[in-house]
Amino acid sequence: MNKNTQNILVAWKKIWRLIRPYISIVILSIILSLVASGLKGIIAWLVKPAMDRVFIEGQRQYLLALPIGMFVVFVLRGVADCAQAYLMANAGLRLVRDLRNKLFINMVRMPVSRSTQWRSGDIISRQLMDVALFGHVLSDSFSVFLVEVPTVIVLMGVAFYRGRSIALLALTLLPLVALGTRSFGRLVKKRRIEVQKFMGRLTHRMNEAHNGLKVIKIFGMTDDKIGQFMTENQRVYHQDSRVVLFKQGTRLFIDLISGSAVAIILGWGGVLIARGAMTTGDLFSIIVSLGMLFTPLKRLGSAYNILQESVGVLERIEEYLNVQPELIQGKEAWPLKKALRLEGVTFSYPNSPEPILKDINLKIPAGKMVAIVGPSGAGKSTLVDLFVRFITPDRGKILWDDTDIQSFNIESLRAQIGLVTQEVILFSDSILENIAAGRPSASFEEVVEAAKMADAHDFISALPDGYYTVLDERGLNLSGGQRQRIALARAILKDPSLLILDEATSALDTVSEQAIQRALQKIKKGRTTVVIAHRLSTIVNADLIVIMDRGKIVALGDHEGLLDSSALYRELFNAWQKNDTSG
Repeated sequence: MNKNTQNILVAWKKIWRLIRPYISIVILSIILSLVASGLKGIIAWLVKPAMDRVFIEGQRQYLLALPIGMFVVFVLRGVADCAQAYLMANAGLRLVRDLRNKLFINMVRMPVSRSTQWRSGDIISRQLMDVALFGHVLSDSFSVFLVEVPTVIVLMGVAFYRGRSIALLALTLLPLVALGTRSFGRLVKKRRIEVQKFMGRLTHRMNEAHNGLKVIKIFGMTDDKIGQFMTENQRVYHQDSRVVLFKQGTRLFIDLISGSAVAIILGWGGVLIARGAMTTGDLFSIIVSLGMLFTPLKRLGSAYNILQESVGVLERIEEYLNVQPELIQGKEAWPLKKALRLEGVTFSYPNSPEPILKDINLKIPAGKMVAIVGPSGAGKSTLVDLFVRFITPDRGKILWDDTDIQSFNIESLRAQIGLVTQEVILFSDSILENIAAGRPSASFEEVVEAAKMADAHDFISALPDGYYTVLDERGLNLSGGQRQRIALARAILKDPSLLILDEATSALDTVSEQAIQRALQKIKKGRTTVVIAHRLSTIVNADLIVIMDRGKIVALGDHEGLLDSSALYRELFNAWQKNDTSG
């Protein structure tokens, strides 16, 4: 068994595993396909008595019966074909629906560290386009095999019964059909994989341009981005046109074989009729049988190509489905009571030449506010990802009241943590739903109180629909500062025992930032707060300031002490002071 055949068998097994939930529909479809195939055989069978008894012998008793019988058979065959096609199309739509559900569930449950390995455009391409294409395997390819394989068998049976020698002659051409179909199928599979890969890139370009439209315009990148998109689009067109060419090549090849078969049958059939070895009705019955056979062969060739396409698409879908979700099991986390400690924590990103964090040892006392500062690239945000278990240390451990956070149920751990980042993520829901996302059971009054603490209540109330205002994509109908205040209100409402603010006030104006500083003074009481900040007002109010540089902690202490002991802190402090003064 060659590799290509093995791939097809593997694909069939995988397809069968996916369609197993719809087995009742498939079985009914098989029954209908057998009925339709049998009726097609009856049509070919009735050609002989129609020719011999009506047209040649002129037997009048068949003048009415045969046409009516032929009409009834055609109608029944049409009904069976339509019903079978509808059932398989419906099963294909169900497969698409269920696969998209599985892919989306897998996307939101996979580790963040794995999700970043794919571009967003590639993920969207797999969830929408790849799945839609694969749905055609069931509704088109699988359906064709169910219908046309028994049809070929029945029609060949009629042809063999009417004239064995002619049928054998025609049968010798079938290996050529199989060989040509397989060759074109390999080419189709290869090109389809390329098409889907380039479609992922194209979707990424579209998504990237949409999200970065302001940057594109302000930096005069419009023509460059158009050029990049058109280049990717041309690649998709080029590969797609190859797929179409090879598919049509399959049909042309089968047409050539079909034409050769008709010529051979007519020539040899005429000889046999002249010898008296068969009647005209026998020959026409064979011609109709084999003529009806060519369409199923074409459809089988196309279905084989679709199946070859599906092998590449299925590989892309399975690559995504096979990603293991985050492990949920473990002990339940509790509110932080003693301290959050890092012991010898080292972490490096894949393909990074050196660790981003190097042997970090740090104790964050419960109930205290800790500011982590340092130049860009020092590893501050990586620490945040470690706290919430978006990533896992290469070495060392993070202890939550003397318990390794890796032993916690990951959802229960995150339930104890509130996170507000510089890049605010809001959803296309109402402001009320966005704030209540961390605690859906919260009352309206509690949502309003959280918004007041985040200095968001006044601007929300001024909106026409207030808290029921539906946000645009990513909340773009609000200003940057307004979006950050809603995100802060969301974290406040969650009432976490550990609140992490990663540059959370960076986009706020001075008045709003001062209001949030007052809010922080309220909410930090009895709560552990970790702040990654550039705002001077945030840093000086911290109980402990941690200075990071090049993946290491280089100093820690309070504001006054660090001004005396740390040259790096003095340098950062002077920069913050100038920035705050100019702001």
